[in-house]
Amino acid sequence: MITATLYGVVHDGTGAILPGVAVVVTHQGTNLTRETVSDERGEFALPALPAGPYAIKIELSGFKTYNSQGLNLGAGQTVRQTYTLEVGAIEESVTVTETSPLVQTSSTAQMQTIGSEVQEIPVSRRNLQNVVLLAPGVNSADSAVGGGRAFRVNGVGDGGSAITVDGSSAQTNPENRGFGNYGGQNQIEILSVESVAEVQVIKGVLAAEYGGSIGGQVNMITRSGTNQFRGSLLENFQSDAFSSRDPFLPATTPKAKIRFNQFGGSLGGPILRNRVLFFGTYEGYREEAGRT
Repeated sequence: MITATLYGVVHDGTGAILPGVAVVVTHQGTNLTRETVSDERGEFALPALPAGPYAIKIELSGFKTYNSQGLNLGAGQTVRQTYTLEVGAIEESVTVTETSPLVQTSSTAQMQTIGSEVQEIPVSRRNLQNVVLLAPGVNSADSAVGGGRAFRVNGVGDGGSAITVDGSSAQTNPENRGFGNYGGQNQIEILSVESVAEVQVIKGVLAAEYGGSIGGQVNMITRSGTNQFRGSLLENFQSDAFSSRDPFLPATTPKAKIRFNQFGGSLGGPILRNRVLFFGTYEGYREEAGRT
């Protein structure tokens, strides 16, 4: 699942429910707006919300307007919140800044989410597989037949877990369902780290939507454009000049020549603000390895 769901209950200071309350949520990156009205039980539901930070505005005649900033919703997350309106003129407002992490109580699955820090974590060769392996209970022997680069979650054997990108399967090897390309060798697995907005590793009792996965599920959400221009550049260079000499090499044997150059970048922003947004990445590498 690549979207979030927000459930809410609105009541006044005495705890009485408030039906007919207008609720507006706005994605703070793209200005996507969703609206709804609380029902006779004071409840409302906003499904299929793209992951990201949201601002919430709640209004009802005879009560102060409630404004909330910084509600961060992750992909596949179901959040239940309670909102209290204070008596007063609708022109008055109460502003709340979300600070405490949201607790998901609607699922028994164990979920670990890595958000914007995905691009900042120093992993070997900026390989996305190494980001996933940071999650507890995830490991890889990295010796899968056919270049599949299988991984294991909670001890379940190769092929017991799955990977999706924006809700679609991202595994090319149907036999071991690993990270790599079938029968091939590559350094950039699945997609560039610069393209990833969020990585989720789900374990335990999985929902029915993850049918076929008995060990765990890895969900990756790609980045999208916002109303602000943002970009990045990357360079990863490795050379034998920076490596120590192998102590077991004969004195007359030179060090093996090693050259690895990984480069790329990303750029995103608006074409038409609030309407047409873009985001793109490029990543490549050149490698030369000698033998002694």
